[in-house]
Amino acid sequence: MQNKSDKKALKHNTIALMIIQILNYVLPFITLPYLARVLTVSDYGLVFFAQVFVDYFVRFVMFGFEYSAVRQVAVHSNNQKSVNHILNSVLFVQIIFFVIGFLVLNIIIFSFQKFSKDWLLYYLTYMGIIGSIFSFYWFYQGMARMKFITILNIITRTIFMILIFTCIKRTEDYILYPLLNSTSMIIGGIISVIFVKKIFNIKFYIPKMETILETIRYSSQFFLTKVAISFYRSTNAFVLGVVVTSTVVAYYVAADRIFWAIYGLYGTFINALFPYMSKNKDMQFFKKICKYTIIISIAASLLVCLTSKYLIYIFFSPKYQESILVLQILSIAFIFYALLEFLGFPFLGAFGYVKETNRGYIVGGIFDFIGLVVLYLCNKINIYSMAIIVLLTFVVMFLHRIYYIHKYKLFKSEEVA
Repeated sequence: MQNKSDKKALKHNTIALMIIQILNYVLPFITLPYLARVLTVSDYGLVFFAQVFVDYFVRFVMFGFEYSAVRQVAVHSNNQKSVNHILNSVLFVQIIFFVIGFLVLNIIIFSFQKFSKDWLLYYLTYMGIIGSIFSFYWFYQGMARMKFITILNIITRTIFMILIFTCIKRTEDYILYPLLNSTSMIIGGIISVIFVKKIFNIKFYIPKMETILETIRYSSQFFLTKVAISFYRSTNAFVLGVVVTSTVVAYYVAADRIFWAIYGLYGTFINALFPYMSKNKDMQFFKKICKYTIIISIAASLLVCLTSKYLIYIFFSPKYQESILVLQILSIAFIFYALLEFLGFPFLGAFGYVKETNRGYIVGGIFDFIGLVVLYLCNKINIYSMAIIVLLTFVVMFLHRIYYIHKYKLFKSEEVA
């Protein structure tokens, strides 16, 4: 009976996450054609270079709680005291890390001329982390109550989209993009705080030092995962911005945005599946949906590859035609990434093989880093070589997943230890 109830929650959670992913990944594609035509390619690349740069701080502040805290909340979702304890511990750690990150940001900005000349852009982009902290996305996901954060996202994303069209009229207005984005995220964070207080009866307090240290210790292994992930999600674009130009960054980001938007829709089910599998460890159910995942991944990859030219022209304009081949390479990478994520935390992680799952991301991050070093030494840094490195990284990570599944003979039994 409990399993049926959890499956119902999984269904509702998936629908809610689907809506959120549409808002986070698809709605921006309503504004992207507008921005790509109003802003110069260079200014567009500069804005998203700032986002890529700040993404390192986001990883640090979030510290892997997207995995660790979701798992903890899902397991203790029926215990009000434990849930309250987990939320306060995570929140306090994130606030501390936000302050540390801001100090580091200042050091970098005023130490390098490349950053200091656009200091306001980086500050405005960094402020969006405040909204991320107080959105408590991980909390709603762990509680399988995503409808609240869905409502929140609808409000904030719609406001942000309207402001884009009304406030950004010329290329000099590019500085307004991070301002509007961060403001909308902070508004969302304020509303989210009201939700957790009124609906979930959360009481805020400063946890004990030993609790804070334990929270950091437990999530540190997940944090290493997020650091590794940042290599193939952020570092490639960051290196392009440092080594080449912001214009080249724009070409790469154009294809990269489409890739992650498509994965965002697919990844919705993976995000919803993780807390369900952590709680129920339903091996039979997992096997059932595995074959559908393979079919959908291959079909999506072929479709994107065949329509890459039209996707780039529609969402970015012919000015970005150099992004077409990049998107085609990434479309092949999609098959491997979709499958390795499916076999990751919703499977290996949920059944207790957390270290093996994290190790896969770390292996991928190391491989990507080595690839970047080799490209730099060979003077082969360009948007196409970067896309190929991403593809090879995903292949390595996928094979790493398969190795452990074969090693522990996980698909040969109905239960996993």
